[in-house]
Amino acid sequence: MKTLLYIFLINICLISLSTQANGVSPYLPLKTDPLLELELEKLATITKLPILTRPYHAATIYKYLAKIKSSHPTLYQRLNAYIKRYKKTKAVTHFSAQISHSFKDDFLMANQRGLDVDDSFKISTSSFWQVNEHLILNAGGTLYNDEIIPNNSYISFGWDVLQVDIGYREHWLSPTQEGALLLSTQAKPALNVTISNPELLTDWNIKYEMSVGVLERQNGIQFDAKKAPVSGKPALMSLHFSFQPLDWWTIGFNRTLMFAGDDGDISIKDVWNGITDPVNSDNCGGSGTELQDCSKEFGNQQASISNKFDIAPFNFPLSLTWEYAGEDTKGHKNYQLGNIAQNFGVFVPYLTTNTSINFEYTKFHSLWYVHHIYGEGYSNDNVKMGHWWGSLKAPDDGAAGSAMSMRFDWQNVGGYQLSMLYRSAEFDSSTTYQYQRSHEVELSIAKAMKSNFLEAKLTLGEDAIGGQFLRTSFKVRW
Repeated sequence: MKTLLYIFLINICLISLSTQANGVSPYLPLKTDPLLELELEKLATITKLPILTRPYHAATIYKYLAKIKSSHPTLYQRLNAYIKRYKKTKAVTHFSAQISHSFKDDFLMANQRGLDVDDSFKISTSSFWQVNEHLILNAGGTLYNDEIIPNNSYISFGWDVLQVDIGYREHWLSPTQEGALLLSTQAKPALNVTISNPELLTDWNIKYEMSVGVLERQNGIQFDAKKAPVSGKPALMSLHFSFQPLDWWTIGFNRTLMFAGDDGDISIKDVWNGITDPVNSDNCGGSGTELQDCSKEFGNQQASISNKFDIAPFNFPLSLTWEYAGEDTKGHKNYQLGNIAQNFGVFVPYLTTNTSINFEYTKFHSLWYVHHIYGEGYSNDNVKMGHWWGSLKAPDDGAAGSAMSMRFDWQNVGGYQLSMLYRSAEFDSSTTYQYQRSHEVELSIAKAMKSNFLEAKLTLGEDAIGGQFLRTSFKVRW
């Protein structure tokens, strides 16, 4: 494993030095503009876009957009008109204002950075200023009730083969649209440093991404069972590497490492050993590991293998996604994943000319999003950082379970855009908590008004402990 990582790092450096590099790229919206993001997913399926993470770099999308100019002129015109704003030196690329009313509190909205069902308003914005080819200043954020989240606020610099982002840049480590196992927008982003490549490398379309960030303060951190728990700010590292072995298949490898947060010292060597040798860094006790002092555990790790298959049987394009993830190792072997979660998805961009459908199903084994060192589990500001399923159970409950979602979109219905989304989750029997299957239905209708969109949405359902909720909202998006 160490040898493979060394080879990968050396090759990235050699490719970066040998490539005629251009400048950095701004990012397209992530979980802020549903209509645009649907169009992007259609483009990704049709062109077999070899990218498994989000947000998308604008430069990458613009390159692939040219491939559909003749085959899908309507989709091309919509996306081309939107992306033009990113070709300017500076622009406000997104602004929306929403008012809401709810008949229940204490229910988190999926993939909305900790937004609660009873938050009465939300304002979000993003903008950028391209100082020169190699430097972009990005400003944005989300405001709701008593919370200000500076997502979309960061500095980007470097080249198209090695772009550095410093600030509150978000990450979605999954090819799926509604639920990411390792890292999503369920919780607000950490202050982080990210490196990635807008320009895909070699004929294999290699994509890499690495980030290191600092989470919000957590309580109940206990590395040493003989000492009292402490509070602190853990670090979060994410790693991604993907390539396209066939023109219809993209495969990726992901890791997240949550570590530190107490008064102990962490060295670069500790981090490197945590990445390359998780068994002897995190699996304490027993004959299969060298780690016998449990107070020396590195932290909390997860890993996944992501696949996206873009196929078009009988000229009917669709994307199939499959993720295989582990919350731990198995049998004290670095190459085997334990406490498995699997994520399956099907996206049909053109069920008919104006309709599309997306279906996802996820199965979790036990212990996902909880941890014996971190009392608040795999979370940021008390919100789980992965799949929305994790926020429906008690924060300290390691119960297994499953989740599914289905979204149907109908565009250009008398100038209106209709969307229907259903989510459901269930949990296995727990000795501490009693759950039931949750249900959530989201109905929205949007109307284009010149350069603006007006949207009305109704959300209703029942959570995993039997609490019912109903929420109405109205949004204006520029």
